[in-house]
Amino acid sequence: MKIKFTYLSVLSIALLAATGCKKDRVTVDPVPVYDIPTTYNFKNADFADATTRLAMITEIQTVEKAATSGVVDAAKAKAMFSNTGSPFVTASFNTSGIQLKDQTAPAFQTDAITFIDLLTDVSKTGTPASRGVAGVGASSANATSIYALTAEGINYAQVFNKTIMGGLITYQIVSTMAAANAGTIDNNTVTNGHTALEHAWDLAFGYWGVPIDFPTNTTNPKPVFWGSYSSQVDAGYHANKILMDAFLKGRAAISAKDNQTVKEQASIIIQAMERLTGAAALQEVKEAKESMNDNILRNSRLSECYGFVYSLKYNPKRTITDTQYNDLLKLFPANYYDLTLDQLNIIRDAIAKQYNFDDVKDVL
Repeated sequence: MKIKFTYLSVLSIALLAATGCKKDRVTVDPVPVYDIPTTYNFKNADFADATTRLAMITEIQTVEKAATSGVVDAAKAKAMFSNTGSPFVTASFNTSGIQLKDQTAPAFQTDAITFIDLLTDVSKTGTPASRGVAGVGASSANATSIYALTAEGINYAQVFNKTIMGGLITYQIVSTMAAANAGTIDNNTVTNGHTALEHAWDLAFGYWGVPIDFPTNTTNPKPVFWGSYSSQVDAGYHANKILMDAFLKGRAAISAKDNQTVKEQASIIIQAMERLTGAAALQEVKEAKESMNDNILRNSRLSECYGFVYSLKYNPKRTITDTQYNDLLKLFPANYYDLTLDQLNIIRDAIAKQYNFDDVKDVL
């Protein structure tokens, strides 16, 4: 049988074919082209508020240091936390209109006051620290290294210092990255020379506490808080490069409207901050082992380790489960004077396993 095509039938087939091709066609957005700088020198970068808050924390720490020579002014430390009553030595902080408390995880707002009170109670004793006796003690290796310890051997100045790194700094960085990943921060409206997302990302970088040309420059200004610890553990966990690369690439991507890259870099930073906390805790385990026979110094270093582990609860995107977290805390002895090397190794191994640091657990 012969099949005959008329002009109209051929035209209909052609139109159908053309229509089918149009349905199959996929429009691909062009990949943004932009430069990624080697330093955090973006022309509209502004992280001054984060830098100010880090300095505010330092002033609280100065107040806490009075515990080794007198009584801590708890009211002043708490006023610094909420920036009420012009408590800061640096006058510009008092009139800055910013504070620490409203930037912290809700749970830390209560914990911070508790830690300040516990340290203050120790400072009021006026007695030498020893097993079962709260007071001030000196390292047996260095008499100038003095610490205020509870009757159980806990240094709450160090617990406060490490938990505020989690309760404020990590909390702010991770919360910002989670929002950037979700696309919930405006990156279109320009106010004061930057979008909300550009500014939030800048603040997160500022909270890390490193120079804009880090890690090439590690001295001017000297890295503080997490910036200091990421350098201290860099031999075992290369957080310096991981974080700096992600902050730079993510910030450049924000300005270029490269949303996919922003999300990728935000995810890298979220993961890095939790692993950095584990690495810092392991470093304190290492230091505690080095001072195993020096009760006062060892207890203070174990307090730092405890503070880092405790601070994990403030991380809004932590991967460690509640059960795993509570199991880690239970590994610390009820009385730090009773700590054994076996217990310390168990703490080390548990943290290393949790954050995949088995190969470098004695290097960090």
